[in-house]
Amino acid sequence: MNNNEKTPTYKRVLAMIGLILIAGLVIAFLCVALFGGPDSKDLFMGLAGAIVAVPIMLWLLLWGLSAITGRHNIASLDAGSSNKQHDKFGNVIPDGEIDTVVFDIGNVLTDFAWDGFLKAKGYDDEMIKRIARATVESDDWVEYDKGNLTNDEIVERFVENDPEIGDELKNAFQNIDGIILKREKTIPWIRALKAAGYKVLYLSNFSRQALEGCPDAMAFLEETDGGILSYRDHVVKPDPAIYHLLEERYNLTPAKTVFIDDTPVNIEAARNIGWKGIIYKDYKQTVEELSEMGVQL
Repeated sequence: MNNNEKTPTYKRVLAMIGLILIAGLVIAFLCVALFGGPDSKDLFMGLAGAIVAVPIMLWLLLWGLSAITGRHNIASLDAGSSNKQHDKFGNVIPDGEIDTVVFDIGNVLTDFAWDGFLKAKGYDDEMIKRIARATVESDDWVEYDKGNLTNDEIVERFVENDPEIGDELKNAFQNIDGIILKREKTIPWIRALKAAGYKVLYLSNFSRQALEGCPDAMAFLEETDGGILSYRDHVVKPDPAIYHLLEERYNLTPAKTVFIDDTPVNIEAARNIGWKGIIYKDYKQTVEELSEMGVQL
């Protein structure tokens, strides 16, 4: 099959019109430059401007279409990926066996800064440890992520864990705004993976309260191709159901999917259903392990 057969007719027609337009402007410019008199100065300058402006306007149009549709074209294609294979929309096709990268959120793409959150409320180290035992280190913390209880109902469970500091617990967790902090590497990392052709998803035990209370830290969600926050579907890791739900929702191939999480039991659950997994320790280590799997940025 030749290139013309691969390219839709309307695209070939538009390309031909663009080439004729630019060629016509260049020819007209040269003719005016060679044969025009003093009275043709304005025409000369107009043609010179058009020769510069038309390609720029065409590029901006293509870039705009790419930004709106999410499909790469010559205006959006990264120079560093020009030697890679692309699909019919110009999207890069990954070279290796992995085509999807799935991220946990807390302590991977963001900082789960519960200790700093409590310190900012004025508690000393001993009280922070005591509050932590009744809350973030307790089995009841998962109720935030399941999304089945109101914030007041969850806090009441915390109070039951340590009634003597009930007032402190209620004050500390009246809301959890600011408990998640932004990481500067997150959005560039996601963009680099997407530019290299990988689908980027998130799979996280995460509460509505944390999502709504930390908008700056969670801005990266718009950069991804989607994912699951546990509170929306009322199921949490490491339950295999949440992994299968992501597979079904985004048509994933388990063997071509790698999951990055800082909790070993969550990675073990992913491997048990055929995914590849990386236990996140830090950014550099994770990028190196991705590279060993053939995920090149």
